[in-house]
Amino acid sequence: MDVERTIQFLLEQQARFDARQAEFAARQAEAAAAFAARQAEFEVRHAKFEAKFEEDITRINSVIVSIATSQQRTNEILVALTEKHVELAEAQRSTEHKLHAVISALERHIANHQ
Repeated sequence: MDVERTIQFLLEQQARFDARQAEFAARQAEAAAAFAARQAEFEVRHAKFEAKFEEDITRINSVIVSIATSQQRTNEILVALTEKHVELAEAQRSTEHKLHAVISALERHIANHQ
């Protein structure tokens, strides 16, 4: 066995391995850089999305409060209208009784003068 040729072979193998290792390290660095860029891009998009989401939630809450306030006012108006309706119904019954009394008195008056 030729020792020099064996050493030469081993050195060549080591050189190829080192070259492949360097190529792998370069690819790994490129992949890490690409991942970092995509991660940063994702974080920016996520921050924008989150800000818009917060803004939308704030708007929705504002609308809900506005609707609740309007509903409360509507309920108060309905209570007031119901009370007025009851008053009007009582006034109408009173007016009907008085009208019947007037009609009865008029009919008696007419009947007495015939």
